[in-house]
Amino acid sequence: MIYGTGAVRRDRMLIAAVWLISLGSLFIVQDVGGWTWTQAWPLWIVFVGVGTMGTAIVNRHYSRLGIWAVWWPLAVIAVGLILLVATTGVAGTNLAEVARWWPVLAIGVGVWFLVGAALYRQPSHVLETMAIPLDGVRQADVRMRFGGGELVVGQAPPNTLISGQFEGGVFNRSPEPGRIELEPGVDPLPFGLDRPLHWNVGLTSQIPVDLRLETGASRSFINLNGLLVRRVTLKTGASETRVRLPVEGITTFSADAGMASLNIEVPQGVAARIKSRMAIGTTSVDEHRFPRFFDGWSSPDFETATNRVDIEVKGGLGAVRVS
Repeated sequence: MIYGTGAVRRDRMLIAAVWLISLGSLFIVQDVGGWTWTQAWPLWIVFVGVGTMGTAIVNRHYSRLGIWAVWWPLAVIAVGLILLVATTGVAGTNLAEVARWWPVLAIGVGVWFLVGAALYRQPSHVLETMAIPLDGVRQADVRMRFGGGELVVGQAPPNTLISGQFEGGVFNRSPEPGRIELEPGVDPLPFGLDRPLHWNVGLTSQIPVDLRLETGASRSFINLNGLLVRRVTLKTGASETRVRLPVEGITTFSADAGMASLNIEVPQGVAARIKSRMAIGTTSVDEHRFPRFFDGWSSPDFETATNRVDIEVKGGLGAVRVS
């Protein structure tokens, strides 16, 4: 699915309308009820719930939370209404009485989510293919959000901006020409029970590309050899990632890694400057090619090299290897 700038703009206007109408309704209800704000403050909780639910409904195509994105706001609205009944004295109830029923309320919310989980069904297998032509675009900004599974990134066919096969499905947005945003197209099950994703994505080699990746518990092979990638931004959690950097041009690579194994390959003939800050982890660098230099490692000819990459990694518990 491709969503253009007009659709994105319309959705933003709808979301703004939901929040503004909810805000106006809040003051009308308080005034009609004749309540002081000491009594009516739970209306603000209801307001947040209604606004969040409206946002979730409008963004139904984009959200990776699916039904859970609506379940949470409904629970917030229910809590706000219960508190409003107590603070305003409606039905002869006060806060002290409501407090006695909190355990029952907690059980009720838990049952609510169990019902949601029971009603939710995920397709057992979704396989989508995609090919977006260049169409005169001169530069590209590609952003991928990827959950658990296996991600492979390589080169797309000629005159193609991005292509691929997506087992598990994909949502594709294009807010503006040359900018592509990809995220899983199947709502995840709670507690990590969903089926792993398998994506094989190709990027154009004909124009400069900025690439941003957010991955979860996954295995990824990012082969940028032969591509004109100017900037790579990687944010990853408990994962194993192998990156092969471009052969030509000037590239900036930055990574924010959690409990990750990150293997970065710098092609022969490409100069590199490397900085790595790991809280509890190790960094291994081929010091024959990249001798130690101040707070990192660097090729002797880095500043003058035509083909070079600037690498910066920070993370928690993990291992980084540059070879």
